[in-house]
Amino acid sequence: MSSSASNPADPATKQTEHNQVVADPIAHFKAIPWCAALLSDPAIIEVGVPDRRHLPNGDSSLVRKTLNSPTTARACVTFYRLVKPMKPKSSSSSSSSSKPSFGGTGEVSSAGGSAPSDSSRSSHSSKAPEGKEKKQRKPALSASEALLSGGGKENGEDPRNPFVLFNALVDLGEDCQSFPGVMHGGMHGLLMDEVMGTAANSQTTNGAYTVRFTTHYRRAIRLPQILLIRGRVIRKEGRKIYVRGTLEDKDGNIIAEGDGVWLAIERKSAQSKL
Repeated sequence: MSSSASNPADPATKQTEHNQVVADPIAHFKAIPWCAALLSDPAIIEVGVPDRRHLPNGDSSLVRKTLNSPTTARACVTFYRLVKPMKPKSSSSSSSSSKPSFGGTGEVSSAGGSAPSDSSRSSHSSKAPEGKEKKQRKPALSASEALLSGGGKENGEDPRNPFVLFNALVDLGEDCQSFPGVMHGGMHGLLMDEVMGTAANSQTTNGAYTVRFTTHYRRAIRLPQILLIRGRVIRKEGRKIYVRGTLEDKDGNIIAEGDGVWLAIERKSAQSKL
């Protein structure tokens, strides 16, 4: 896995190299404030533009062709960052102040809790001058405890190939709907499966395939809308790779969660990549 960051100012944005509907996907998302905040996170290792060019053998045609149109998924970028393993909450703890916070803008600390967020720090400081709104910084990490848990040697993580947090921003249109204006329920799983599958593939030599996947729905998704999709391996046992994922909106709300098991392929095969 590459340890050097790509230069967001010099992305592979030639349309002939990615075949997305939007000619410059990175510029597209950077023009949207909450997306720009995510992509400017200094902890990001790499920002990429997924390749949507059609393949002669039809591989991944659902994503590369059917969901690559002005009214389905017209733009997509991916990025990933390292995450320090989060320790589980202590069941013996009776004080709410001793429990780690998993929401807000806090960064995960090496002790497993969270560093204070901007909002928690400001609550102890003087009030902002009247007429001036406090700037809200977009959380770099998910509010999902399950997604950020796991990892570490005890869960099969190799420090030379860590369980990174994979992310994708996707601009979805009205032709992904079932009921008028509402995204089809099957799309929840499809989007998470692509990102989670990419996370699983990063932990193998020849890729991995899904053997179990469960979607947990929280709310309907209105279209058109830009979604943030996250995926991360939380445990490895031999060929089994346990992965978690989320669908999140611009405010960091978790719209759906996914969990599943991927099995590492023992021979070279096609790999699913969003």
